[in-house]
Order: sequence, then structure tokens, then C-alpha cells
Amino acid sequence: MQVFTSAFVLGLCITAFVLIDIKGFKDRKVISSIAIAQVVGFNNVSALEFLDNTAAQKILSELNVQNDILNAAILDKKGAVFASYTKPGSDSKYQFSIPAEGQKNFFFTNQNLFVYSKIKKENETIGLVCIRIELSELNKIKMDVLRLGIVLLIVGVGLAFLIAMIIKKYISKPLLNLVTVIQQIKDTGDYKTRMVVEGKDEISFLSLGLNNMLENIEKRDNEVAQSKEQLNKQNTLLQSVIQNMGDGLIVVDENRKFILWNTAGERIIGIGPMDIPIERWAQTYGFFLPDTKTIFDTNELPLVKALNGEEVDNMEMFIQNYKKPEGLSVIATARPLKNLAGETTGGVLVIHDITERKNSENEIKKLNEELEQKVTERTTQLAEAIETLRKSEEKYREIVENISDVVHTSDYKGYFTYINPACKKLTGYTQNELIGKHFSELVAPEWRDRVAEFYLNQFKNRIDETSFSFPILTKNREEKWVEQTVMQLREGNRITGHKSIMRDITERKAAEQKLKESEGQLQTIFNEAPDALIVINDEGNIIRWNPQAEKIFGWSLVEVMGKPMHSLIIPEQYRERHAKGFENFLKTGEGPIINKTIEITAINKKNIEFDIELTVSPATILGKYIFIAFIKDISLRKEMENQKIEADKLVHLNELKLKLILENIGEGIIVTDNQKRIVLSNHMAEEIIGIKQDSTTPTTLDWSAKYDLYYPDEKTVFPAQNLPLEKALKGESTDDVEIIIQDSETKAKKRVIISGRPIIDENNYVIAAVANIKDITYYKELEVALEESEQKYRKLIGFKKE
Repeated sequence: MQVFTSAFVLGLCITAFVLIDIKGFKDRKVISSIAIAQVVGFNNVSALEFLDNTAAQKILSELNVQNDILNAAILDKKGAVFASYTKPGSDSKYQFSIPAEGQKNFFFTNQNLFVYSKIKKENETIGLVCIRIELSELNKIKMDVLRLGIVLLIVGVGLAFLIAMIIKKYISKPLLNLVTVIQQIKDTGDYKTRMVVEGKDEISFLSLGLNNMLENIEKRDNEVAQSKEQLNKQNTLLQSVIQNMGDGLIVVDENRKFILWNTAGERIIGIGPMDIPIERWAQTYGFFLPDTKTIFDTNELPLVKALNGEEVDNMEMFIQNYKKPEGLSVIATARPLKNLAGETTGGVLVIHDITERKNSENEIKKLNEELEQKVTERTTQLAEAIETLRKSEEKYREIVENISDVVHTSDYKGYFTYINPACKKLTGYTQNELIGKHFSELVAPEWRDRVAEFYLNQFKNRIDETSFSFPILTKNREEKWVEQTVMQLREGNRITGHKSIMRDITERKAAEQKLKESEGQLQTIFNEAPDALIVINDEGNIIRWNPQAEKIFGWSLVEVMGKPMHSLIIPEQYRERHAKGFENFLKTGEGPIINKTIEITAINKKNIEFDIELTVSPATILGKYIFIAFIKDISLRKEMENQKIEADKLVHLNELKLKLILENIGEGIIVTDNQKRIVLSNHMAEEIIGIKQDSTTPTTLDWSAKYDLYYPDEKTVFPAQNLPLEKALKGESTDDVEIIIQDSETKAKKRVIISGRPIIDENNYVIAAVANIKDITYYKELEVALEESEQKYRKLIGFKKE
């Protein structure tokens, strides 16, 4: 490229020099010729006036001193030849044409210059001088300048070639380094490798760009690795949550095969997953209707319904099998699993053990029925007792002492004055053991202060009737919970004592405690969930907001409770659509995003919009809808995906740049693996040696199969094992080895220079080799021709051959 540029510039300069020289010569020739014509005309004024042809002829004959004047003539005012001059050897019969009025007084042809000058006397034209001049001197100047230009062009091109040979290594070396680094990265996948940048040229800028790209790729790899680690942690946490759930979780795929069965599921059902047909599920696992006798029809099983695309909420079942002979009651919720296309790919079943709750409900129901019956009976008895009390104190005592609740009286200080026989069943103490004792002696020690404060408040504020629940200790030191109703006894305005009814509520309290524990477990799962969980009511107001939601959106629980969700986290452009979808679901029970996972954007407390993954599930409580939103912040994942896309684009762009560089450099590049198979070659390599990379079948590079190899003397055979590429595969580097390659078939020869470099992996093993091939045949022929030309000109100018 440098030689071509130099030759082109020199050619332009020499052409400009020739054109300027020719123009200068013509301008000088015109000026001198016009001056001669004017002198001749001035000297012939008298001759024309007196018609003296002889004098005019004599004046013209003096033009013989100008060797380049071929013809000259003096014309009278009628245009007739008055006198003429012809250079010896020129055409004596040449006739001049008279120029038209307004035409220039000179003009050039290929061979001659014609000059005209008017002869005037007292501003009257009396004749015309005509001169024809030959331009042989101009042709001589042209040839001299052309010879000089050719010599200068040859010398300039030679110097440019030598300079190019000197500086080419400053271009080839960075390119080879670039190829080596890229190949190393390609083979090892190590993006920590960096190019060493030594200059400020285009290749250096490309190297800097490659370094920046590698740095970004390394950064993205680290970020992806961190994301994978976080995902693994989340998966581990999710697995831990699933396995530690109190409810059973069972998942099947579209082939009706169990793929997940958590610990709680096996504990509740008693039997783990088995590879049995779907028709045998109800019989094998013992799934019965709530009547505990009728076995479920296969198509009515919640999980089977889910596999058929249906949703099941809170279906009550009774489970009894050989592992659970006593049986237990559960409620089942089932949902179909669907892919992005909406096709059912499996089902999930959640079972919750309600045996204790069911037993408690039955017990409470039974107790309530008994209590209602007893209350009815007691009301009747009390009515009768009150009526009878007027007649007989013993009759009243008989009624009181026969009821199941403990009835007692005490003085205003709290000492028992009377207690009915039911105290024996409740406390283990007899009537005689309790009368005279203080009421607080029955209260559990840790509750005595609270009970005393409660009844002291009743006493101070003169509250007629109160009810309070607290634990007592029986004679056997067994703790029981009681509910006591206390009524004050007065004589006028003075409190004289208390009348109380004490009822055993131990079983009810235990049921309430289990309910609280279940609620606590649910709250713990809600708070520890890895994703944001938000619960809203049918008015769109927030009623639950877990810590992960606080972290993602920045709003605390206190700030959001009772407020409409759409005004806090839904971007402005989605609010109207959200309101319409919400209203439509409440009317029809259907919605486009219900029970589906979608990607959308949300806003946080700082009004910053970011990407989220959203799943909304409805539920009903007491006949009203609530909506549970599962939200995951995917902004980091989205950003990483975008960055990866940009990084892939940048890598592709740099690959294109590298290919463009390799395809436009003037050297052949060949890269082989350690089996001599070509893995990379450019079009110059194919042009020089006729061997190229095959994209379908690996091509093995074998010089001896196609070429005969010789040293530069073209006689001595060059050993194939000493080729730079062969040495590079052995770990040796070779620079600029000149070789003659001769095609075995056509016998055509090429003179090439080959360099070789090994490519080493991190374990210092040679995994590939790269060779640079330069065809110097033309330049060598040009060098020989230049040397022969130089010797020829040396002889011409008298130099002796050294």
C-alpha cells in the first residue's frame, strides 16, 4: 500500500512538473516569436510604402539565425505575398492563411507555432507579418523530463519498498499478538487475558477495545455466577420451606407421575409416592368422602381435577389406610400447572390436616349443645329455684349443688363462704377444704397479680358483673383454665361479698391455642417468604405486606396498611387497566392475569420504575374475595440479559473487525491445531499456497503433497521438517525464512517468506501454531530487474563493473 501510494504521488508530481515546464516553454516561445514578428514588421514599413520587395526580402533573410523558423512572409494589405523566407530544407511553397478579425495573433499545432503581427503606419494597417516555427525543441524537453521522471519514480518506489519492509514488522507483530490472544481466549475461555498495548495506532485502539470488551465479559461472567449462586440459595431456601411446611405438598407431571412429595405430605397421608395408575390412587391412599365411608371417584379427586385443568378450593376429605387406621380429616386445594402456551403440564395439591380442628369443632359443638341444654335446664332450674327460694333455702341449695358449674360465694375480701360440690370435679378439693380459704390460692402463681388487679378494679369501680378467664392449679397440681363470672353482693351501697360462677374452659382454650399456633406458623411462612407477598381485599386496599415487600418497594408496613395498592406500586400508565380488570373480576370471577405469572413494571417509594415478575391468586374468606400477589424483583436479571445482549453484539462486532483485518492484510495467515488441521486461514493464504480452511471437513496441511521445497538458490532441497509451522508445533518460533515453493504439477515457482509461532495453553502445552506467509516473487523479480537496469546505466555513463 505504501509503495503504491508513493508511486502514485510521484507520478502526479512528475506529470505536474512536465506540464508546467511545457507551458513555460510555450509562453516564452510565444513572447519571443511575437517580438521577432513585431521587429520584422517595423523594419518593413518603408519597404511596403515604397514597394521595395528587395529590401523586404533582405530583412526576412536575416531570420536564418533562428533555426526553428521554418517559413516567414510579409503580406500587403490586400493579402498578397510581398516578400517571403523559407528555411533550407523546408517547404518553399508553404502558404499562410490570413487569420480572421478578432483571432489571436498566435496558435499552436502538434508540430508548429504560428505567429502573426500587423504592420501599421499612423494607425493604418498596411501589411501583415506571418511566421511558422517548428517545435522540435519542445519534444526534446518532453523526452528529457520524461526520462528524469522515470528515474525518479523507480528510485522513489524502491525507497518506499525498503521503508515498507522496515516498518512492516511494527504492523505484523501487533496483529500476530492480537490473533494469538484471541485464539488463546477461544481455546481456553479465559476472559482474564489482556492485550499488551504499546502504541497509539489503530491496532492499539483495537487492542484497547478488545481489552475493554474482555473486561466487560469478565464482569458479566462474575455477575452471572453471582446470580446463579443467589438462585441456588433461593432454590435451597425454597426446598427447605417446602420440606418444612406444615401442609402436605404433592406435585405430578402431565404423565401422572409424582415429581414432588414433601415430608408433611407423607406424614399426613402416611404413605409416600408410589408408581401406580391414577385409577388406584383413591383405593391405595384411602381417600374417602367426609362421611368417612364412601371412597372418592377417581375423576372427583382434587389432583385429578387439577390435571384436567380445574381448580379446587378447600375440598374436605377423609384419609384412612393401613398406615393411618384411625383416619384423619383434611382439606385439599388443587391447581393445574400450565406452561407459557396455557397447556396443562401437571398439577399441584396442598392438603391441610384439620383433624384436631375437626375434633375440637365437634367437641365444641357437643359442648355448646350440652351447654345450651344445660343453660336451658339451668335457666329453668334457676327460675324454679328463685321461685322456690322464697319458700325454701334448702331447695335453692339443692339446685345449686347439682349443677356442673362451680358456684361459690365469698366475702368482700375474697374468702370462700360457700362453694357447691362441683368444686371437687374441677379443683380436686372438697367443699370443706375450700371454705375459709382465699380465692387467690387456687389461681396459678404467675397469674395471681393480674387476677387480683382485675377484681380490685371491679371492687373500686363498683362494677356489678364481670367475666375473666385465667388458669388455676388443682389439688393434683394440674393446670386448668376457667372462666369466672363475678357479681357483687350489696347491702345498700356497701359491698358485702361476691357471688360467682366458675366454668371449666380448658379444652376450649387448648383449641384456641392450637389455632393461634397455626396462625403463627402461617405468619412465619408469610414473613420468611423469599418473594414479596401482598394481600389486598375486595376494595383494593392492602391488608398484608411482608418484609420482602418492604425491601423491594421501600414502603413500611405501617405506611401501606389500609391504603389502595394501585396508588403505591402500579405505574400511572397501568392504573386504569388495573382498575377495569379488578372490577371485571369482582363481577365475573375471571381476569387476564389471575393465576398466571407475567412480567411487568412497578414503582417503588422513590417513584423509580423497575421490572417485576407477578403472580396473582384469588381466595375467599367469609364470602369475600382477597387477592394474594407474589412479586419478584427481576430488574437485575433484565439488566444482565440486556448487558449480555450488548456484550454479544460487541463480541460479534469485534469478530467482524478481526475478520476484516485478517482479510485485508497483505500476508497469508494460517492457524493449525497440533494435528496440523487448519482451523483458520485468510484469502491471501489461499492465494499464495492454494490451501484453505474447509468449513465442513478439517483440512490437514501437508506441504510435501503439493509443493517441492528449495532454499533461495533454487537447487538445494529444503527439508519439510524445518518449515516454520513444523517447528512452531514443536514449540519453536521462527522469523522470516525465505523458501522457494514449486508446484509439483505445474512446476510454477514462488518465492515466499514464512514465519511461525507456537500457541501455548496455560499448562505450557503447544495446542496450535500460526504461520505468516508473504509472497515476494514479484518484488524479487523487480529487484533483479532494477539491479540489471542499474548495471546497464552504469555502463552507459562509464562506470566500471565492480
